Amino acid sequence: MGCFKKFFLVLIAIFSLFLLSGCWDARDINEKLIITTIAFDINNDEILFYLEIANIESGNSDANESGGSKYIVVKGKGKTLPEVRDNLETKLDKHLYLSGVWALIFTKDFAQKYFVEYLYRFRVDETYRKKGITVITEENPEKLFENAHKNNISVGLIIDGIVKTLDELGKTVKKSTILLLENISCSYTGILLPCIGLEDEKISMVGYSVINDSKVIGFLPADESIGTMLLRADKPKFIFIVPYNDINFTIEVLVKKRIIKPVYNEGKIIYNIIMKFRAELMYGDKKTPYNFDENIEKEVTNILTTILNDHINNAITKAQNDFACDYLQFNEFFRIKYPNKFKELNWNNEFKNISSNIEMKVELKSKWGMNYTDDKTK
Repeated sequence: MGCFKKFFLVLIAIFSLFLLSGCWDARDINEKLIITTIAFDINNDEILFYLEIANIESGNSDANESGGSKYIVVKGKGKTLPEVRDNLETKLDKHLYLSGVWALIFTKDFAQKYFVEYLYRFRVDETYRKKGITVITEENPEKLFENAHKNNISVGLIIDGIVKTLDELGKTVKKSTILLLENISCSYTGILLPCIGLEDEKISMVGYSVINDSKVIGFLPADESIGTMLLRADKPKFIFIVPYNDINFTIEVLVKKRIIKPVYNEGKIIYNIIMKFRAELMYGDKKTPYNFDENIEKEVTNILTTILNDHINNAITKAQNDFACDYLQFNEFFRIKYPNKFKELNWNNEFKNISSNIEMKVELKSKWGMNYTDDKTK
């Protein structure tokens, strides 16, 4: 009887592991279509749905030599999202594997109408990879696929690499789709999403689409987003050209500390913003010596402080006046400090009228090992 009990317990343990692992309903990966990118567009009120599929049958050999491609695209269409999916499934010979999706691509036209609906559909389907990136484009998705596939690269992988690299450099805000879902579920939604396009025949991040509530309301070019990134990005770092007399100094600037505190008083909202920067003088456009003494250092620091202050002020003004949308996410700071008051306010209206006090401190140093006072290196 003891042996039987032991056997029975072992059998239960094995069966439990079997159920937990999901092996009873598993399919070999070779029996599924591995989806790497999903794209949506609209043409004459008809939804177009693109699946980029890893062509694992081409193997690891050079796809150009074999005449094949490492990625193929399947296209579906319909009047509604369920109809599109049904249409697409008639063209598939295997089940979909969606845990490998790197990026969701919405054209601006599609996002205008279906942005929230598709993200909610995405949320309820647990087979999707939720850490992928969602981007907007004004390009025809077929052009993006064509551009990437001529080099046998996944569009989604390119997009993920671009956003991840810029995020690591402190030049953008990386937002996975799961975080995006959290944003659109909040009472107030102001979002910046990377906008992907083609520049010099290369897939590039050309700026940001501004989303208010559920609509794309505008476009913020990359070269106008520096102040926004100083306020939003994790450890933002940028290069600035600072003119002084007849020399243009190239200075690398890193945000060392950023404090944003709202104050609510007699119906008015004021944000106190404290920014501390570490700046490093890299070089000038003239031959040394620069005679870069303490007085010149102080003057250059003041000029740089003004440049940084202008970028931040312009970023706030642009968000308030040009877009009337809090994609800077100041609302989060206010909601945390004044939760009850935030529930009473219409933040869209309030954000346009907030004031801000900006305190700047820049610590400027020369690049290690260089002496710009005389014509010698240390």
